Amino acid sequence: MRLHFLMVVGILVLLCEAVSAAGPDYTIELDCSRVNGTIKSFAHINCGPLPNPDVDNATDLTRQYREVGISMVRNHDFSGPTDVSWIFPDWEADPSLESSYDFSVSDTYITAIVESGAEVFFRLGERASTDEALRQPPPDFDTWAEVCKHIVMHYNEGWADGYQYGITYWEVWNEPDLEGFWTGTAEQYYEMYRKTAQTLKAHDPSLKVGGPCTSSITDERFTKGFLDYVTQNNVPLDFYSWHRYADTPNQLYLEARAVRDMLDSYGMTECENINTEWNINLFLPQRDNDNAKNAAFTACSLTAFQDAGIDAALRYRGTQGDSALARMIGLDLSLFTVDGTYKRPALSYLAMQHLAQDSPVRIATPAMDAAQGITWLAGKSADNSTVTVLISNYDAADATCSLSVGSLPWQGEYTAAHYLIDEHHHFKKVEQTTESGSLYSATVAVHRNSVLLVRLTTTEVLPAEGPEVAEIPPVLQMPIFDGLFRLLSYWLLVSIFG
Repeated sequence: MRLHFLMVVGILVLLCEAVSAAGPDYTIELDCSRVNGTIKSFAHINCGPLPNPDVDNATDLTRQYREVGISMVRNHDFSGPTDVSWIFPDWEADPSLESSYDFSVSDTYITAIVESGAEVFFRLGERASTDEALRQPPPDFDTWAEVCKHIVMHYNEGWADGYQYGITYWEVWNEPDLEGFWTGTAEQYYEMYRKTAQTLKAHDPSLKVGGPCTSSITDERFTKGFLDYVTQNNVPLDFYSWHRYADTPNQLYLEARAVRDMLDSYGMTECENINTEWNINLFLPQRDNDNAKNAAFTACSLTAFQDAGIDAALRYRGTQGDSALARMIGLDLSLFTVDGTYKRPALSYLAMQHLAQDSPVRIATPAMDAAQGITWLAGKSADNSTVTVLISNYDAADATCSLSVGSLPWQGEYTAAHYLIDEHHHFKKVEQTTESGSLYSATVAVHRNSVLLVRLTTTEVLPAEGPEVAEIPPVLQMPIFDGLFRLLSYWLLVSIFG
């Protein structure tokens, strides 16, 4: 018996030594003397900071948007106020007259975006709706183009007691590849886009006009067909917009690269590549929209976007709606609850804000395509007082990373602090040490669906820990209902969007 016991102990020792000898799963070697451009936060969002008008007792999210650094807001799905049909309700009216327009509610929402410090990305079109009238092409494309021009005049030139907001981006319609938004033909969309773009650019050449903002890039009518049309007819296209709800961040990376390559193949090298709706797969259970899985998905995606040839990425969405059904079956994609409480994915924007704002000079890394689920991104401050590293694990196995940050841009002592986002840590500081020398080395555990921020600084200022996050109700944590909820979400999306 004793011999058997000693044999077991010996085998366990050998196994431990073998595991130890195997070393870390990932080696992250950074050289602060090698830099590569500027880190972009991609803190772009749909909706907010004001809640939709049909949501009772909801919170203005201006404070939260500023905290996570939201820098661009698309006015899609406000439940009406900024839609063209709301602003110009009577198609028999004269589009040249101020009296034909109602800006009273849209002004409130657009002004809130501006006052939050974000840029307005103005979607000219209609919300998601079962109203057949909102899905049909405008009755007259010339009138439509004139209406759009006067909306520009109101917000940029003060027309009709308006503003001087200098809104640059103007997107024509939303998802014309889906019957839920467009019951016309692709060719009708081409014509409407042409008249709108030519009218707006003739009025103000500095505007950036684009589309087709399709639900995917798989429909050739709105990839090759649309680009053939605009190039053959010399139609302005300042940005090409598209949408993707993905299983993995790598899918977002690959499709962004594909769009960039497609535009370049048409000689449209100056045309911007903009994703105006993205998030995790729509058919996941609601808990995966709110939990650390989506936080890791978000951080990996924001990292992968750095090398994806993409100019802007507007996540859907910031504010929460009031539909209990949508939340139950997994269609609530908001970053914050109705009362303004953070959800875990919002913490990833907070982490990226600490990286991009405090350490914007990018330290060279390999291109992060997120194929393995593990990504990292690093930067330093312009005054060489701070270095920040963001490491993310989306749905990969638990990993050990050997982190080495060399050529630190200072002499003497500095502080090293680690912040963790996972199911139990809400951007929580889990380690703080005092270090010295030109090389920082650490072995860090990066568990599945977690985000780690490492801050090295000679200053006395460290990021504040994150706020508490919304609890996920027990019923949404029970996998037993996942199949039913998935079927319901599929049925609802098909019934609305076709």
